[in-house]
Amino acid sequence: MTSSTAQRKNQVLAVKLGLLALLMFGFGYALSPFYAAFCQWLGIDRADASLTRPGTSIRVEFDVNVAPGLPVAMQALDGVVTAQAGGLLKSRFVLRNDSDQALTVRAVPSFAPVRAAGLLQKLECFCFDALTLQARETREVTVVLLIAEQLPLEMGAATLSYSLQRGAAAGAG
Repeated sequence: MTSSTAQRKNQVLAVKLGLLALLMFGFGYALSPFYAAFCQWLGIDRADASLTRPGTSIRVEFDVNVAPGLPVAMQALDGVVTAQAGGLLKSRFVLRNDSDQALTVRAVPSFAPVRAAGLLQKLECFCFDALTLQARETREVTVVLLIAEQLPLEMGAATLSYSLQRGAAAGAG
């Protein structure tokens, strides 16, 4: 191999390496917009700058417990919801009676921390009355909460837990 051939190969290699570096830089530069578009396409881009300021929003997690031996399944469809102070928050649940008989149940709510109960007012709740589910019935129920206008700075999150209990049958007294 002559020195001019080796020099020519080195120049070609340098150009290839330069193009590779340019492609890597372009990929890194374009990664952020591609990531944002990908997250938006997946529906996981919920970032809202107004929700990150303390005291302006609250994250509410919903938890469900079913009494032992009760042939009912319950699931929170919207397990975690973030809402603005002074706004409304809606969450959906699915109740399913797994037995072959009609069943009356009652959901007993509880808040954690307890002082969240004063900040989250239930406007509509399936827990207000006992529910009678027919045999093998599946029903979607909702809860609508009014968030207090002023949230304490340290109140970033709360949990609303429902404990499903056997209720008195309609007409039973």
